[in-house]
Amino acid sequence: MRTVMASRSFPATFVGMLAPFLIWAAHFGVVYSINGMVCARKPEGALLFGLPLSMALVGIATLLAMGWVAILLVKALRGAGPAGHVGGADPRRFARWFVVAGSGAALVAILWVGTPALIVPACG
Repeated sequence: MRTVMASRSFPATFVGMLAPFLIWAAHFGVVYSINGMVCARKPEGALLFGLPLSMALVGIATLLAMGWVAILLVKALRGAGPAGHVGGADPRRFARWFVVAGSGAALVAILWVGTPALIVPACG
């Protein structure tokens, strides 16, 4: 009898392995969308949590993206991961290694995108 995990398809496993990079890509798009909308609308003096609107929204997006990637990293380090259903140890080990390496790279990339947007004012 097959379990639900055993019936997981290759595309689902592959997307799970690419999840850190997909989160980074989404964060990249969100950060530049926020700054683009703020530049287009020019909400003078708009504050959120005592910060300029764009900085607050970018900060929230950055924290959410980093938190999500950190969860993936911890899960992969604990032995869970996208290839948990695979019978052989080598594919599982590779998938976990790929998620750990990808999570590390994604965390650096998220900081690389988020930090300038937090330091330099939008449209500045």
